[in-house]
Amino acid sequence: MSRLSQFLTAFKQTKLSILVDDLSSSRAALVAPAQDITPEQVNRILTISGGLTFVALSPERASAFLLSTMTRPSSLRPQTLPVSQMAQYVSVEAREGITTGISAADRAKTLHILGAEIAQPRALVKPGHIFPVETRSGGVLVKTAIPEGALDVVTMIEATDAALFVDLLTKDGELMTERQAEDCARQEQLPLVTLSELIRYRLQQESLVQRVAEATLPTTLAGEVRAVVYRSHIGDIEHVALVKGDVRGDTPVLVRVQAEHTVPDVFGGFSPATRSHLQNSLQEIGERERGILLYLRRPFMDPKGIAVQHLKEPPTSHSVRRMREYGVGAQILRDLGVTHVELLTSSTNLLEGLPSFGITVVAQHPIPQHVSTSGHTV
Repeated sequence: MSRLSQFLTAFKQTKLSILVDDLSSSRAALVAPAQDITPEQVNRILTISGGLTFVALSPERASAFLLSTMTRPSSLRPQTLPVSQMAQYVSVEAREGITTGISAADRAKTLHILGAEIAQPRALVKPGHIFPVETRSGGVLVKTAIPEGALDVVTMIEATDAALFVDLLTKDGELMTERQAEDCARQEQLPLVTLSELIRYRLQQESLVQRVAEATLPTTLAGEVRAVVYRSHIGDIEHVALVKGDVRGDTPVLVRVQAEHTVPDVFGGFSPATRSHLQNSLQEIGERERGILLYLRRPFMDPKGIAVQHLKEPPTSHSVRRMREYGVGAQILRDLGVTHVELLTSSTNLLEGLPSFGITVVAQHPIPQHVSTSGHTV
């Protein structure tokens, strides 16, 4: 049983866990399904940490509750906010059955409404003491953040798409570090998971791509290849695999995995030298008469080919982006019947991502420098 599977088994029993952002910030949070939370659980959460009670909601659930986002003064528009700022809806409270709204019982009542199987918007009033938070469809595979992670883990144990999360604070009121969160998990006997573990598990377990088109494509560098187009469920974008020869079976296949950089890929240039990498890789695959060039598009591209992040979210770290690319790339390779690869890469480091997604890397080669028909190296 994997570590994440063990976490989910324990989480189903405890209905309370700790989620650590080990990728983009020093932040950890207590997480619980809002659906069936009890006053005793709320009281325990507030005793462990006195942070604010946030609830991560899916876009569909937020819409069903007719929630509107908080408005901010023009001087605090999203582009000027710190990257850790979450997009929040107007705070809410149960309309009936509560007193001040502050007690554990009152908060549990409001949380029950937010997590109910059927949304009842008239059961809430605004403002209140519970703070709903906006999330992105696709969860941590699209946005690497605590709210998306919290929503992912509660839905993975078959609870509704409403996750209570409370930042873990030290006695001094500071955010707990990852090490402090681990100590808290041991002391409170709670399961703990990190965002990186959650991302990797979802990439390994879920079907992320769908083959949507295929055609024969003549090229000057590799001759005739088979172009296979895949639609990704992450960002609703399309990737293409240029396949030369029969790549099925256990015999290692020469593979180049390259992410999109629009301007240099189309018009050339030296920084980054992605166009020459494409051309040299294609020519090498053509000379071997067997191989795959996998071209991965990135969501939210600007004209220079740089991934543009949503204004309200922190920049995606290089390691997270590569993890997602490995996961999508591995699923495409497996769909093409590939299990063993020889990688063409300009990196001097061993690419450790593909093996964890079911692809065996048997060799790693630098991208060769070929000579063009004009006599110049490319």
